[in-house]
Amino acid sequence: MIKLIHGLSEEEKFKVIRPLLGDHILDQYNMPVIHRTSEEQIDFENMIPVGIQNLTTKENNSKKLVLPFNYDKNLLKYWNDPMKYIPRFQSVMAIGTPDYSVYPGMNKNEIQHNVFMSRWLGCLWQSYQCIVLPVISWWGEDTYDICFSGIEKGSIVIISTLGCRENPEIFLNGFNEMKNRISPPLIIVYGNMLDGMTGRFINIKYTEAFNKKKQEYEQLSLFKESNIFERRDVI
Repeated sequence: MIKLIHGLSEEEKFKVIRPLLGDHILDQYNMPVIHRTSEEQIDFENMIPVGIQNLTTKENNSKKLVLPFNYDKNLLKYWNDPMKYIPRFQSVMAIGTPDYSVYPGMNKNEIQHNVFMSRWLGCLWQSYQCIVLPVISWWGEDTYDICFSGIEKGSIVIISTLGCRENPEIFLNGFNEMKNRISPPLIIVYGNMLDGMTGRFINIKYTEAFNKKKQEYEQLSLFKESNIFERRDVI
């Protein structure tokens, strides 16, 4: 029988308090800090990108990089039932944190809550020995402090360029600020590369929108500063 405390079960209380487990801390913006993952922890040459909605325990997931790009309504289940999916995420090579939306004109409190959900889940998964890569999105300059918080400097990060071609200047300004603040040694880019992006990249392109039943990935490209890259097919 589950013991009730102030009218809440222990599981319900956990969801309300959202404690930080392990050695995670809050940064100056009161955001849970995701520890950086080193390149040696991930076999990038053999990794298989997969959409989070297509991850199943019926397959061998040891080489899979889980990309968490989907509609917020579909990603909220990981926040609402945080312990349920941990065994599934423990089986993969690496997982990105949920990409909860940051929209132009969104209230700053909503932005902070969306970023908090993503960072807290990343910290929770790391507490259970999952290899976690933070996903970062942003909008204007007034979102930088929130959107770039909760990530250890020198972390490998994941970003998306979906929908960014309509506002390339805003995207590139935030991209460069993200690089200055976090100094990622490697950036995983989901979507097409944009002119003006510099750094070391893994570029994962797509052929179908993420609301399709089966998401397909066109190719994976390993970019270096010299812009020399290799290509191979990715399932």
